[in-house]
Amino acid sequence: MKLGRQFLPPRAQVIYAYTHRLLNETATNANSFAMQVAENYFALVAPHMRDKKAVPFRLGEGDDLADALKANGQALRRYMDGTVKTLPADLEDAWVLSLPEPYRSDCERDLAARRGMLPVRLAHIAPDADTAGIGSLMTDFGQLVAALTPAIADGVIDDRDRPHARKIVDACQDVVIAAVTVERRFVTLLGDR
Repeated sequence: MKLGRQFLPPRAQVIYAYTHRLLNETATNANSFAMQVAENYFALVAPHMRDKKAVPFRLGEGDDLADALKANGQALRRYMDGTVKTLPADLEDAWVLSLPEPYRSDCERDLAARRGMLPVRLAHIAPDADTAGIGSLMTDFGQLVAALTPAIADGVIDDRDRPHARKIVDACQDVVIAAVTVERRFVTLLGDR
């Protein structure tokens, strides 16, 4: 028997799934999130490269701010409900970077996994980033231990642990990413490799 081809969901669907989770699990609303996406888009994409038809987001000040907030929220909902069929490539980074943690890391991990890779944070090397990177490593390791606990409680890893597998795999990958991020800082410190 020949197995059918396994297609990946579009990248946009992965991003929208994490956005839906964010909107459903937190107090964040579509309008405020859309405004963050707009701010990141305008900060990341040079003015002469912006496509106003494909990316209808806008910024506003004063009285225009309320109109921009509403319009951006509507544009975001149109992408997510499929009214607009394609997420422009130059909007993807702004959108993913607008996701707060842990949604951003989870989304980036899933997007990278599509190509068999793990995302590694290229820490902006600053004195305060050092302890934050180590703190992330410790937090991620604690989350891995918490994810492993129910699976290894009986002393064996078997089919009964399948419900815990996704959470454990994700937590393992987060620890690897955090460890490599810290390791990069020390490689930089050595300067000879």
